[in-house]
Amino acid sequence: MTIMKGDWTMLKDNKANLAKLGVVALTAMIAGCAEYEVRKLDKMQPTGSDFSKALASEYRSVAIHEIREFYDDTDSEHFAMKGKEAAAGKGEQVMPDQPASRELPATAVPEVTAAHERLVSALTCHGRAKAPIFAAAAQANFDLWMEELEERWQKNCINMARLDFYENLRKVEEIICPLDNAPQFHVYFALGSDRVGGDAAKVLEEAAAAAGYNCHCKIFLTGRTDAVASRKFNLELSHRRANSVKAVLLQKNIAEKRIVARGFGEVPGSRQYDRKNRHVEIIIH
Repeated sequence: MTIMKGDWTMLKDNKANLAKLGVVALTAMIAGCAEYEVRKLDKMQPTGSDFSKALASEYRSVAIHEIREFYDDTDSEHFAMKGKEAAAGKGEQVMPDQPASRELPATAVPEVTAAHERLVSALTCHGRAKAPIFAAAAQANFDLWMEELEERWQKNCINMARLDFYENLRKVEEIICPLDNAPQFHVYFALGSDRVGGDAAKVLEEAAAAAGYNCHCKIFLTGRTDAVASRKFNLELSHRRANSVKAVLLQKNIAEKRIVARGFGEVPGSRQYDRKNRHVEIIIH
């Protein structure tokens, strides 16, 4: 069969029209799926922990925001699906999105990766149980921050999601790692020595156990001395004492990035040969 030039043009036009119809049909199908998932989430009665219920509510808000304000069907469906799982009482199994799951600007990757690690640590270290409302908000804000970063064009939305994330994460951390009533321990030293003695073993066992339970918190080690010797010597000695305690905690599988070892020299107003001032104070918060 011979196809004339006019027939060929008509055939190409028909193919183009069919392709356009296919795109429209696919778009409508995706939009329908997203709206369907949002409506299903909207009708669910959240169950499970306080965190699960709060997370379902957060993702519901984000899903509705994405589809009805920005017509973002793909992301709306994604957030609605996460909300449905949380509403079914499985909020603890719904993790924040991985940074690698989004095509983020290269300049944003280091901050987002560090933020993700910090968030996951806070969530898994009792954040969900002790601060469910703030934890859920922090997780949803993080996912929204990444989604906005990937789109790259709504700077106000990016900044707002980022700030909301950090504010809610800060509130979680204040609850799970409080400064008031933070676990405290003291390791004492012999005159002029930075060696951790055998009598400190029990104290350090208790400190390591407390650090393990308060798994998101930092461990602050503050070395001190009495007033014997020069101030320069005492400052150096206080640093060595703090690092000696740090070495023992590292042997007990406490992550180095959690430990802050400092030496502050003589205790202000300290007397000579005052044993209680020859110490390292351990505070976990």
